[in-house]
Amino acid sequence: MHVSLDAFPEPLAVLDASLQVREANGAWRDAFGEAARLAPQAEEAAREVLGGARSRLEIDAAPGDGASPQRWAFLRCARSEGEPLVFVHARTWTAPLDDAAAQRRREDELAEELELLRTFINLAPNLMFIKDRRSRYVLANTALAACYGMTPEQVVSASQYELTASADEAAGFTSADRQVIDTGQPVVIAEKETRANGEVHWYETIKKPLVRQSGEVQVACFSVDVTERQRAQEALERSARELQDMAASARREADEKSALAAELDRRLAVIQAQHQQIQALSAPILEVADGIVGVPLIGAMDEERTATLTERLLDIIATRQVRSVVLDLSALELIDTRTADRLISIVRAIGLLGARAAVTGIQPAVAQTMTSLGIDLSSIITTRTPKDAIRLFSARA
Repeated sequence: MHVSLDAFPEPLAVLDASLQVREANGAWRDAFGEAARLAPQAEEAAREVLGGARSRLEIDAAPGDGASPQRWAFLRCARSEGEPLVFVHARTWTAPLDDAAAQRRREDELAEELELLRTFINLAPNLMFIKDRRSRYVLANTALAACYGMTPEQVVSASQYELTASADEAAGFTSADRQVIDTGQPVVIAEKETRANGEVHWYETIKKPLVRQSGEVQVACFSVDVTERQRAQEALERSARELQDMAASARREADEKSALAAELDRRLAVIQAQHQQIQALSAPILEVADGIVGVPLIGAMDEERTATLTERLLDIIATRQVRSVVLDLSALELIDTRTADRLISIVRAIGLLGARAAVTGIQPAVAQTMTSLGIDLSSIITTRTPKDAIRLFSARA
């Protein structure tokens, strides 16, 4: 900004609403210093322009320090955030030589000020433009013209419908413009525009009413391209949705696994119950007489089955006051050392609880195997049939 203003030899400055210097070139600082106090007439003119009563005003007034009179030109402008500013051009006043010369000089000065203003708004990186009620461009800076691959001169007099590829989007722009013109109230809105090449751009736009000297109301607009911010926001929202979907999928998968685990646990419990039932059926404990139970052994006597049978048998002996146990081996066709040892351990456990045990129904093949293996059953009561054992225990009762 300073480099551009310093290119002009005459004093130039930008004042805020409190008439404080915001920007100034070297000529202004040389002439008035950083904090120049305007003459009352100049202050009144500046406030009139800042207030919106006039968009441009030119007066002759002394600078307030006794210097020679100056010709002051005030032009209303605004920053992108909407703060009202006034652009001031001061130059030494000389009486016109004649009406024609004065007119030429004023025209030259006006052309210079217009060129200065054009240069000033074209320096802005954001979009600055003015449109009339028909949504035709009255003024456009370089940033806006570049959006359409045009020059500011080509944009001026073109309508919104001629520049915007989407008729619906153009209608939205036009509707917002007319709302500001009809109500006289500024608005801040988000606008989307699809370019001819398909690119979508988002803008944050401030629109304010502008009253011309003729009384015509137009709309002054200041737009900031927020496309990258919008895209980042959309990407963030997509990522959030994807994370939510992943979390939901993970929860569903966890629920399914939990349900599967519960079903497996249920089936395992059923299998274990069935296994226990099978074990109980393979070695049932039957009450055959008063104080006497019989245990027919069916199938192989592995370690697990032996432990289960022993636990059940000892529990029944203790709780039912059983005095005698008949172990029937009629269903055992084969026996090995381990089976015989387990059988003997059962008999010993029965004796430790004060009960007697008898082994019955030993098959010939089993007897031969036990003899060949050197298994000693001399300390164990053996009978031919369970009935024999029952009679023996009954007689000793």
